[in-house]
Amino acid sequence: MKTYLLSDLVKEVKVILDENQSSIPLLDAGDVDTLSLNEIIAYNIPIAAEVVENEAPSRKLGSGEALATSISWEAGKVGIGRGVVVLPPDFLRLVCFQMSDWERPVTECITDQHPKYAQQFSRNAGLRGSPQSPVVAICNMPAGTVLEFFSCEAGEDVRVSRARYIPKPVITEKHEIRMCKQLKRSIMYYAAYLVEQICGDKERSKVYLQTATDLAK
Repeated sequence: MKTYLLSDLVKEVKVILDENQSSIPLLDAGDVDTLSLNEIIAYNIPIAAEVVENEAPSRKLGSGEALATSISWEAGKVGIGRGVVVLPPDFLRLVCFQMSDWERPVTECITDQHPKYAQQFSRNAGLRGSPQSPVVAICNMPAGTVLEFFSCEAGEDVRVSRARYIPKPVITEKHEIRMCKQLKRSIMYYAAYLVEQICGDKERSKVYLQTATDLAK
């Protein structure tokens, strides 16, 4: 993750639009009731970042941010079976999660709508996640969005060894935004796509969308 000045990113998107001879800059010519081009771009940058970061392959995410973990254990059996972690309000996507008795980290999650989720509660242990083949699910519960993991066997000595996530991109009071460094160019082109869709040439916008998609691969 890297922090960028919003003004610098706006300039980059304008360069993309200008290089393709966009007609959008005409918006700056006078109507006080019309948002300026800079404002339209600035508004769409965090939207673009959220879409691109949510859909990009995990190898493009980088290390993300540390995820604070306070675990609730199934039936109070610490370190045995299923655990639940309440996720922060700014959670967008998991980068990786691993418990200390797991043989590998999990980078791809399921949801409670996935067929594999119901299997995690099966009486057949072979269908459930294990330290050798762990499973992580992102679910909505009364407590909020949670991470459920399946499962652990090490007991009270078990701990979280890796937990990283991508936060939702927001513009701070300092007019900065944190984004995945490897996805920056893709995000800039996706922002150009959104701006062109709003107030430019919808056919031209498809070129920006395709470029954003290619850069995120």
